[in-house]
Amino acid sequence: METIVAFFAASRYWRDRGQLEHTAEELKAEMQSFATTATLIVDGRGADSLPATTGATLVIVPMSGAVQKDILLAAAQFDSVVLYAAYIQGNAGETAARLMLTNNAAPTLMDSWSVLRKRHPRALLALNLRALKRDLRTLTACQSLKGVKLLLIGEPEPWVISVSRSLEDYRRLGIEIEQISQDEVANRYLAATEAEGRPYYEKYRRGAGSCVEPTEQDLMNASRMTAALVATLREHRADGMAIACFNLLSLGTTSCVGVSYINDCTDWVAACEGDLDSAVTMLMLKRLTDTKVWMANPGLHPQGVVNFSHCTAPLALDGRQDCPFILRSHHESGIGASLQVEMPDGVRLTACRISGAWGTYTVQGATGENGPREECCRTQLYVRFDDFDRYVKTALGCHQVFCFEDVTEAFDQLARWMGLKPEQP
Repeated sequence: METIVAFFAASRYWRDRGQLEHTAEELKAEMQSFATTATLIVDGRGADSLPATTGATLVIVPMSGAVQKDILLAAAQFDSVVLYAAYIQGNAGETAARLMLTNNAAPTLMDSWSVLRKRHPRALLALNLRALKRDLRTLTACQSLKGVKLLLIGEPEPWVISVSRSLEDYRRLGIEIEQISQDEVANRYLAATEAEGRPYYEKYRRGAGSCVEPTEQDLMNASRMTAALVATLREHRADGMAIACFNLLSLGTTSCVGVSYINDCTDWVAACEGDLDSAVTMLMLKRLTDTKVWMANPGLHPQGVVNFSHCTAPLALDGRQDCPFILRSHHESGIGASLQVEMPDGVRLTACRISGAWGTYTVQGATGENGPREECCRTQLYVRFDDFDRYVKTALGCHQVFCFEDVTEAFDQLARWMGLKPEQP
């Protein structure tokens, strides 16, 4: 996504042109990491001819008063705009901030925002550089989700009753769904060689602290299934999948390792049990964060915490370093291979889920905690929601989707742009 930065100034305020240009250059230097181009617009000259390519975002930086009409003219050319309060101390050097304040940049920002938030379909306000970068990433995520494709392998499992069976519910969100048979994956698995599975086998065999139930052949079969899932995504040029995994157990293996690998080591996403709601949620999160995504089943506790568990899990939760893990069998069936990952205590989470059936979403912050292991799926993490009652009263399904940092505001904004509404208690 192209990011066009425009600095708006009026000569009636900035009498010293050299001082204005020097200040604009100082601001440009702070934004060079993400700005495609940066332009100084004085007295409106050039406001109507900015390079507004499809999908480009305009970052508006008011530097004085008397530029509101120029800002509106420029903003009308772009799909997305972000108003940036560069005059705030810390966003610019002391002298630059003082000059912009003296020249009425502050009231201009608010005046422009009051109109753009009503008139423009996608306008944001950023009060510091961190918020600006977050907003640009959210806009990039929104743009990147246009035309994406998810595979539905088989049908949603019959017990996943919260998921819509109408694929049109997801297409209305801009997500294309291609449904393929489980036989295609099964045949690809049966044809997969040990050589194709070897890279995945080596990754998990060498990285595991121990191997409890799975045999060497179990792990190799799971690795061949991983190769089959990766090949399926490539063949269909898809961005992710929701796989009805339980029928595949008849092959004598599981897709747990493959799903874990896809969510951990690729830009794709994979959701279990044909859960399209989770797959869409994971795709949204993955475009917003550099951490990994995880879907899990809840086990409610009266103390206001929930033990979330699943037999799939990423290893590099923070996007950098792998967590310790051991190899286990699949909990429900007792066959194949899955990961039991030791997730860190105190990790900050974003917890969310969308509903295709209801056209709504939930999102809130939470914190991971250590707790006693229970007889349920292999990877477990106790989660303390910021608002436990809200989680219960707005639940949209069994599976909850997590990433390992706080992107609640960004997810909230992205979901609204996709046409979803916040779920109400």
